[in-house]
Amino acid sequence: MINNLSLLALVPLPITPSYSISKAAALSMTQSLRALVASEGVTVHGVFLGPIDTDMNRGFDIPKASPESAAQGIFDGLEYGEEDIFPDPMSRSIADGWRNGVAKAFEKQYASFVPQSVAH
Repeated sequence: MINNLSLLALVPLPITPSYSISKAAALSMTQSLRALVASEGVTVHGVFLGPIDTDMNRGFDIPKASPESAAQGIFDGLEYGEEDIFPDPMSRSIADGWRNGVAKAFEKQYASFVPQSVAH
């Protein structure tokens, strides 16, 4: 399962609070599903996109990745078995910090609390 998130799931952009809130909630769902279905052999991947050159980001004068390169980054992350995928230059710049940070450590710790057979 792949869930398209955003870097805004990790830290909100003050000018887009509702979008940031929805992505933070989607991240929480991704982490919960990951723990709940792991015993069934299902993997759940979170994709943390930075700015992509789409209509949604039109008017923002910031570096943006092409949709094609972001898609390729997602496929590469899946091929490498990455649980959390950072498919573009901006997101890759924080990947190691996320993967080695306290929030990821808590996620792994809390996942261990899930019984091996959970009724879905």
